[in-house]
Amino acid sequence: MSVRRRDSRLEMVDTHGVLRVWQDVSGHRTESGDYVVISGQARSKGEHLTMYLATSEPPVQVRVLDSRPTMLNGSVCHQLRLQPLPDGAPGTRDTTRDAGLETK
Repeated sequence: MSVRRRDSRLEMVDTHGVLRVWQDVSGHRTESGDYVVISGQARSKGEHLTMYLATSEPPVQVRVLDSRPTMLNGSVCHQLRLQPLPDGAPGTRDTTRDAGLETK
């Protein structure tokens, strides 16, 4: 018998809100202005995310352009190509500076 769960571990009904999942990634900005990062999790193409940079720059709203598996130090990771969104782009919501930015 497998020890893996086959059923969903989480069920939400009639709820509205924002789920924040913090994750460290490493990467760089390309000449075209996109970001290429290595992540432990795959993301869906078109998904909107908020990226907090290690520098003192404000958070950046981005959209996932591409997500593909890659090997790094013997582990499967995911290479994400992220496109910065213009300020006020649909699918993002600004909050106060202390609360940061959230995605919908």
